[in-house]
Amino acid sequence: MILDVETAPARAATASLLARIETRVRESTHNRIRNLSVEEVEGRFVVGGQVASHHMRQLALHGALELLSGDQFASEIVVLAAGERSISG
Repeated sequence: MILDVETAPARAATASLLARIETRVRESTHNRIRNLSVEEVEGRFVVGGQVASHHMRQLALHGALELLSGDQFASEIVVLAAGERSISG
């Protein structure tokens, strides 16, 4: 029998933190991030999405780092070139 090491309270806490990170990134970018994703991968929180400028990327990173330490965080936020469409349309 395989035991689930992660408890229900730990899963709930992770889900709550994921939601808080997503909310904070949306707030800090004034909702100008496309295809925002926030995932927990092997104990690190990966924030992804697409923004129109490096300034907006910095705002997104700052928002996430308000809730996380640098060693818990990885960014997959892409700055789109002017006129470039997002990957999902």
